[in-house]
This record gives sequence, structure tokens and C-alpha cells, in this order.
Amino acid sequence: MARHHYLPLSPDWSTTAPKWRTKEMWIRMALGTMSVLNLYLLWFWFHPIVPTPLDDYQTLKPSLKLSAPILHPSDNSSRAVVTTLYNDLYTTPVATLGHSLTAASVSARRILLYIPGRLSERSLCIVRAVGWEPHPVAYIPPPHAGKGVHWRFVDQYTKLNMWTLDTLGIDRVVYLDADTLVLRNFDELFQLPFTFAAVPDVWDVQFKLGINAGVLAARTSSDEFRNMMRQLGRARFPLLEAEQAFLNLYFGAETVRLPYEYNGNLVIKERSPVMWAAMRDALRIVHYTVPKPFPKVGEGIVEGERLQKAIRKAKRAKGKLFETEIGWWEQAHEDMQRENRDALASCSALA
Repeated sequence: MARHHYLPLSPDWSTTAPKWRTKEMWIRMALGTMSVLNLYLLWFWFHPIVPTPLDDYQTLKPSLKLSAPILHPSDNSSRAVVTTLYNDLYTTPVATLGHSLTAASVSARRILLYIPGRLSERSLCIVRAVGWEPHPVAYIPPPHAGKGVHWRFVDQYTKLNMWTLDTLGIDRVVYLDADTLVLRNFDELFQLPFTFAAVPDVWDVQFKLGINAGVLAARTSSDEFRNMMRQLGRARFPLLEAEQAFLNLYFGAETVRLPYEYNGNLVIKERSPVMWAAMRDALRIVHYTVPKPFPKVGEGIVEGERLQKAIRKAKRAKGKLFETEIGWWEQAHEDMQRENRDALASCSALA
């Protein structure tokens, strides 16, 4: 058998390299850095972040008075605040949201859309205790067999069922995500003479023209819903953003853009603390996008130490940037528990 002869390593091989090796290493590092920089610049060339006046918001007005006077509709039964609950995890946020509607004297029915078989009896009992009317709806799966959709958004198309509430005699709705909290009355939204209205979205890097689907004001129509279902599979939109991207496309030519006070996305405070300070006293609805004062993953109804741990974590986020706003939610939750103690106690024995 042929033997292979290997040259021995230099005694100082691990600490000393030839000069040409050192030079080659630096050249490779420089070329690698230039390649990464070129890719970064190329991405921004095709995906430029165009600054808007809001990205450099300046306080130019002594105060912000953004809303029209509150108008109370004569027939409250034809108006509804709508939210969704797809599993027990968000039961506590939905209950807290329901209580905040009462505290703000919002004059409309409260309809909770849920998928039969997904919620425990105790969860349904809790949401009823604070005034929600559970309304079972069919699950609407993501188009294209869910390809490209974020796993947390696979249920979100089901919210489109709110357009069918005309079958319950409801002609105007204000939809609120479960991670919102009502600070002040917004009855004027039920009087809007438009088909669809929402607040522009905000990301941590820029303000957006497209809307955020966490707060929506809409006119119900089963005919509109059926057309949505026909178009959902053929529409071209970013699948990762789920129903929000679809609604941006579907109502793109007619969306009325509402002031930020109707969807006080916490990202605004991170993106523009000056704007947040200017609008804080006018906020109608605050949206706990990041951080949330409750777990966003897991199972079961969140309460007790599990909830308190999430609240403490949220208060510490971003160097305690949102401590005050998390405190708003915490206080609303405590008020909800205290003011509905007997009704909530009756739910304890249910599974």
C-alpha cells in the first residue's frame, strides 16, 4: 500500500503567517465588506425609504384638535363595535377592551366574531360579562393555501366576516383589534359618510401611506363580502401582511384616512416622540402593537402572575419608553376586574 507523506507543520504555524497570507486576508476582508455594502446600497436603490414631513414632525400648533364633535346616533342598534377572538389566549385583552368601551360611553352594540369550537365556555362567559355579544362565523383561510402568510396571521382573514353583519341589522361598524384600548368616545366614526376609513400605518423606520387594519370604520354589506371572497384568490398583494395588505388593495382608491388619534399605534412614540407628545391628550384609541401588556403566544386564558409578568416586561421594553401607556392598559384591566367581579366569578367554574 502506498504511503502518503505529509510535511510537518512549522513550530510557529499557529501564530505566524507569511506576509502574503496576511495581505490576502486583508484584501478578502475588504472585498467582503465592499460586497455587503454594495448589496445594502442596491437594496435601498430599489426599496428607497422616502422621508415624509411626519418623519421630522415639529410642533407648529399650540394644540391638536383633530376630531369633529361627538355625535350620538339615534339608533344605536344599527351600529356596532366589532372585534375578533380566535382562541382563549386573547380573552383577557378582549375583556379589557370591552370594559374600556363602557368607560368611554361608546353608544353601539359590541359584536365579537369567533370561530365555533375554538373558545372555551369560560372564555365566552368572560366576554359576555363585559358586554360582548359572541357571534359565530366561518373560518376564512388564507389564499393560496396559506403560502407566504406569517403564522400569527393565518386566522386574520376571518375578520372580513364583519361585512356580513348587515344580516343582523347593523349598517355601520368600527372594528378594533383585541390589542387596542379605548381612551375616549369615538361615536363620530359611525357618522362618516364613507364606505371605508382607517388610519395610516407606522413602522419603526417610517410613516406609511397604506392603512393599519387594527382600527377600521366601514359600512357593512354582504354583497361586498361575497365580492371580497371572489377576489381574494386572484388579487396580488404581499401575502406576508395578510388581510391588511388585501384591504389596502381592495379599498385603495376610496379609503378615507383618519387621524392618528383613532389608532394610536405605540410605534408612533418610538418613531416620533414629539408627535406622540403632541397628540397624546387627543387619543381616542391606543394600539398596543409593540410591546403588548399580555403574551402574544401560548395557550389558555392569561391571568394572575402570568399576566403580571407580561405587564412588567412590557413596562421595561425599550428602556421603559412605553411604561406610561402600559400603565393605562393595566389600570383598565384592574377596573374591569373590580367592576365586573361578580359576573366574572360566575365564570370561574366553567372549563
